[in-house]
Amino acid sequence: MSKISVLPDILINKIAAGEVIERPASIVRELIDNSVDAAATQIDIEVLYGGKKLIKVSDNGTGMERDDALRCFERHATSKIKSEDDLFDISTLGFRGEALPAIASVSKITLTTSTVNSESGVKIEIGVSQKKEITDAPPLMGTTVEIRDIFYNTPARRKFLKSNPTELSHIIEIVMQKAFAYPAISFSLTHNNSELLNVSAVSSLKERFAQLYGNELAGEFLEVVKEGRGLKIYGFISGANFTRAGKSHQYIFVNKRPVKNPTINHAVYKAYSDLIPRDRHPAYFIFLDIDHNKVDVNVHPAKREVRFETPDEIHRIVETAVYEALNPDIRRENLPLPANRTISLYPYGFSENPAVREQVADFINTSQTDIFSEGITHDVQPFFHIGESFFATVTKNGLFIIDQHASHERILYEKFLKKTSIEAVSLFLPLRIELPVGEYHIIIKNRGLLEGFGLEIDDFGGNNVIVRSLPGELHKADIRGLLIDVAAGIIEEETIGIKGEVTGQNLLKNIAAKLACHNSVRGSEYLNNAELSKMMSDLDKTDEPYKCPHGRPTRVFLSLDDLKKMFKRK
Repeated sequence: MSKISVLPDILINKIAAGEVIERPASIVRELIDNSVDAAATQIDIEVLYGGKKLIKVSDNGTGMERDDALRCFERHATSKIKSEDDLFDISTLGFRGEALPAIASVSKITLTTSTVNSESGVKIEIGVSQKKEITDAPPLMGTTVEIRDIFYNTPARRKFLKSNPTELSHIIEIVMQKAFAYPAISFSLTHNNSELLNVSAVSSLKERFAQLYGNELAGEFLEVVKEGRGLKIYGFISGANFTRAGKSHQYIFVNKRPVKNPTINHAVYKAYSDLIPRDRHPAYFIFLDIDHNKVDVNVHPAKREVRFETPDEIHRIVETAVYEALNPDIRRENLPLPANRTISLYPYGFSENPAVREQVADFINTSQTDIFSEGITHDVQPFFHIGESFFATVTKNGLFIIDQHASHERILYEKFLKKTSIEAVSLFLPLRIELPVGEYHIIIKNRGLLEGFGLEIDDFGGNNVIVRSLPGELHKADIRGLLIDVAAGIIEEETIGIKGEVTGQNLLKNIAAKLACHNSVRGSEYLNNAELSKMMSDLDKTDEPYKCPHGRPTRVFLSLDDLKKMFKRK
C-alpha cells in the first residue's frame, strides 16, 4: 500500500491558512491589500468581538465580474501575476492567490461584488458545507467580504486566539499601518458598532500622520527625506529626547508594504547610537521606495519580510538619511573624525567645576564610612563618577562599579510591584493627553488596573485621556510616552501569556517595570554623594539588588584578587 497520497483541496487550503491566517488581523490585512490593489479610494472595516465573530471589509474599488468572482476562490488564482517574469517585478500587494481560499477553508465567507458597467452584481456564500451558493446582487461598484466565525472548524487553532481586546489591538495596528501607507485612501474601522477610526483621504503623509497619531505626538517627530541610486527614503523618526522603553511604533514600509527588515532596523539604530542610551528605543516610520526588481517580496508566506539585492547600500543610505534628520546641521559625508575618548574619574570637569573639585577633596580626606545596610561590604569610601552612566566606590576588599539607572530602576520597580509607599498625588491641573488610537483603547480598558499604581485616568473622547493623579515617583516622567509604553506592555504580555490573563502577576511585573524605567535617573543626571549613598542603601533593601527588572546587573564587584589577576600580579 502506497505511503504517499495527494491531499484533498480542503486540507491543502487549511494548511495554507496556517501559513497565511494567524489571527483575525491577518484576514483584515489580506482583504485590505485586495481593496488597495482594486484601486479603492474608500475602505471600511467592521469587526465584532475582536474579529472572532465578524470581519467585514467593504471598498469602492473596481470590483469583479461574475466569472472572476467565482475564480478568485481557487488556489493560486490571482490577477497580479501572469508569468514568471512578473514574480520578480511585483508592484501589487495581494499577489499570491492563497488568501481567499485559505480564509474560506477556516471560516464562513460571503463575497459581494460588482463592476461599474455591470447590470447586476454577484453574491457568493461559502458555509459549513464548503459549497458555493451564487445569487445576484445590486450593481453597487466595489467589493464587500464578510468573514464569520473564524476557525469554527479548526478548534485547535481557535483556542490559541487571545482575548477580544488583544485581537482588536492587532486589527487596529494593521488598519493604522495600511492607512499610514496610503494617505490618498479613506479608512474607517468600527468594533461592536462603535467607531474607532475614521480618516479621510489627504494629500500628504504628514497630514495622515497627524490624523492617526494626533498633532501633539506628530510634533515630537522629525521628517526624513533622501534620494539616491534608484531609491527614495522618507518618513518620520522620533527626536533623541523622545524615546521608548520598548520597541513599539517601529514601522518599515518597502514600496508601501509593511515589513520587518533587520538591515533597515540596524541602520536606524546605528544612526541613533551616540544619541540615546542602549536601554531606550526610537520610534520611527521609515518608507523605502525602490525598483521592484531590486527587492524580493516573495520570501515570507504572510509577506512580512523582504530581501534586498544590495543590502549594504540600503543600510548606508538609511543610516545616512536618519543621521542627517537627527543632525540637520551636519552632512553625513562630511562628518569629523571622532575624538579619542578616554575614561575619566571626573568627567564633569575637575579643574573647572568647583563643586566637583570640592567633592574630590572630600573623597581624598573623608574617613571611611559604611553605607551598605546589610553589611554586604565594609569601610566604603565616598563615590566617584565614571563616565555618565556609572559610579564607583572603593572598599578594603576591592572595587564596586554601579550602574545608577539600573539601580534606581530596581528600587522603583519593587516599590510599584509591591505597591508600598506609593502615594497618588492629585494634579492641580489635570493633564489632557492625546494617544494613538490603539493605545488609547488599551489604556481606557485598563484604567482600574492602572489606578492600583497611583494613575487615575478618565476618558476624554477622541483618543484623549485625562490624567488626574500620578504616583509621586513619576513626577519627572514623560506621561504620554509612559502611557504608550504601558499600553504596549499590556499587549505584549497578553500576546505571549495565557489567554485572558490580563490581571496576572506577569502583567503587573511588566507594568511596574515600565513605570520604573520612566522615572529612573538617567546616566547624564549627576547625583551627589548623599544621594548615591541613599540609593545604595535602598537598593540593598530590595529582593534582588544585583539586577534591574530587565535582568541587567546593577553593580559589579572586582575583588583585590580579581585586580591582581588583571594586572598579572599572581
